[in-house]
Amino acid sequence: MTRPRDTDGAPSPLLRPALTFARRRKGPLGALAAWSLLESVRTFLTGYAVARALDDGFLSGDVRTGLLWLLALVAAALAGGFADAGVFRALGGVIEPLRDSLVRRVVRATLTRAVTSPTPADTARVSRLTAQTEIARDAAGGVLLTVRSFLFTSIGALTGLAALSPRLLPFVLIPLVAGLTLFAATLRPMAARQRDLLDADEHLAAFAGETDRAARDISATGAAPLVAAEAAPLITAEATAAFALARWSAVRVTALGLAAHLPVATLLLATPTLLSSGLTPGELLAALTYVTTALLPAVNALLTALGTAGSRLAVVLHRLLGEETGETGPPGVPAPSLPEAVHTAIPSAVHAAMPTARHTAMATPTQLHAKPSPPAPRPTRPPLPAATLHDVTFAYGPDAAPVLDHLDLTVEPGEHLLVVGPSGAGKSTLLALLAGTAHPRHGQIHLRGHTARHARTLGTAARVLVPQEPYVFEAPLRDNLTYLTPNAPAARITEAIDTFALASLASDSARPLRPDHLTPSERRRIALARAWLTPTPLLLLDEPTAHLDAGARAATELAFASHPATVITVSHHFPAPEPGQRVLLLDGATPYLGTHAALLRESALYRELAAGLGQPSAVGSRSTASTSSWAGGGHAQER
Repeated sequence: MTRPRDTDGAPSPLLRPALTFARRRKGPLGALAAWSLLESVRTFLTGYAVARALDDGFLSGDVRTGLLWLLALVAAALAGGFADAGVFRALGGVIEPLRDSLVRRVVRATLTRAVTSPTPADTARVSRLTAQTEIARDAAGGVLLTVRSFLFTSIGALTGLAALSPRLLPFVLIPLVAGLTLFAATLRPMAARQRDLLDADEHLAAFAGETDRAARDISATGAAPLVAAEAAPLITAEATAAFALARWSAVRVTALGLAAHLPVATLLLATPTLLSSGLTPGELLAALTYVTTALLPAVNALLTALGTAGSRLAVVLHRLLGEETGETGPPGVPAPSLPEAVHTAIPSAVHAAMPTARHTAMATPTQLHAKPSPPAPRPTRPPLPAATLHDVTFAYGPDAAPVLDHLDLTVEPGEHLLVVGPSGAGKSTLLALLAGTAHPRHGQIHLRGHTARHARTLGTAARVLVPQEPYVFEAPLRDNLTYLTPNAPAARITEAIDTFALASLASDSARPLRPDHLTPSERRRIALARAWLTPTPLLLLDEPTAHLDAGARAATELAFASHPATVITVSHHFPAPEPGQRVLLLDGATPYLGTHAALLRESALYRELAAGLGQPSAVGSRSTASTSSWAGGGHAQER
């Protein structure tokens, strides 16, 4: 529920709680008033002592009387310092209980709302409990101190002017009252504009928070222009509110000029008339002293405090005091819009490289089924290689050592190439280059005749990358599985769910998945099933069996072994290569390419990586590699 809005009126619920609080704090408020009386005495003597010292002392030739009045002025200043210390002690007895009362209200309302409301708890109440209660405390202290100072300073100054000569009062009171009246007229609209600005800021902040939480889906669905369009009116609303507040601030500057500076001008313009009518030089000097050293600073502080801290205090108190009724701020801000069907608006860039998924707690995954469906008929081999790299060099930065250096590699259609090597050898970099999400320093990369850059624009028609950190939408399982293949047959989808043991996530077909509630194994199986469903000519799998148990790894390897696409797999978990399958070993400057048996004979590093590996898989060889050797430093050496 949102609070009723009165765009030109001050919040009406504030007066009654303020009076109730004042009645309960009569003691501290009385002490504050008592100490403030000493400030009135000091202000009175500031001008009156000057007039008497000048008229009765120095101008009359009585230096002793003049000095005594100046000593009285010094004594009044010392007494005023003692009074200031008492004022701040009494102020603490008012403001600290106010802060405690506001905190109790917010906590009580938050707990009540959390227990009784079916909707999720409002996280903005944490802000109100911390930031806004401190704002209220500081603003209330500043406003109370400033208003008190103005009232008792004005009492002392006006009493002094009346004691000197009642003729002085109109020259000071008329512009002072005019300025204060104009200022008072700005209070209600200024509070409304301040509230509008705070509402607009909260709307924009809430939308920004929702956008941040949905950043993965926004990026993946290509919804950034739509979100930007939704953010534009929120930004415009905040700018409009800020301009409106600035216009009323200009009116307040005018009020300050009338109340604080016009009395000085009127006294100076009236000086000849006043002196000719019997006013003494000491009385005129005392009047100017009252205005410049007492009233002008007090009025300036009052208008500044009420114009900034006062408006902010009114808005914040309205929110805090409205906690118990639910009238607490701007309407809820909806999450940024995403396309209705997430699989229809995914840009090809996301097909190639999914964003990092949220980190979640580990849970025991469901056992994968080991038997996939019979393999689909193998397509006719295209005449062009599935992927070629010619003289490719890549480094992370202009001065960094190359990760891949003058690499030549040809992968034939239908081949299953296994890429292994120590961490940092460039395995994931190789997949990123093939996917088109990274670009070589020099050299050429082609996928079925297309450059990698151009292939990226073809989306799944060129390749699909399953990254190390798989991406999952906050959408039903079916949408997550089919957004790369929106027209996938229902039987094929069911087969993928069974093959990768995702039935527990498909129990409610309309329920969106919560990526932060999924285990790493579940996220990876969803990504693998998605790729397995996709009729792409090239699959790039980066650590596909990470976070999977032994049965799940075996079932995954079996499922992709029968996939008709060319498959390039990067793995730290060393799988058993098929007989005759080529393995690319990346090891610094000299990569090696050959069969499992050949690399065992030729490479000590490969023997170390393959230590403990069992017999090769019985799935059957898919390799179409030639046995011709490649020569040249930096080329993948055929073994």
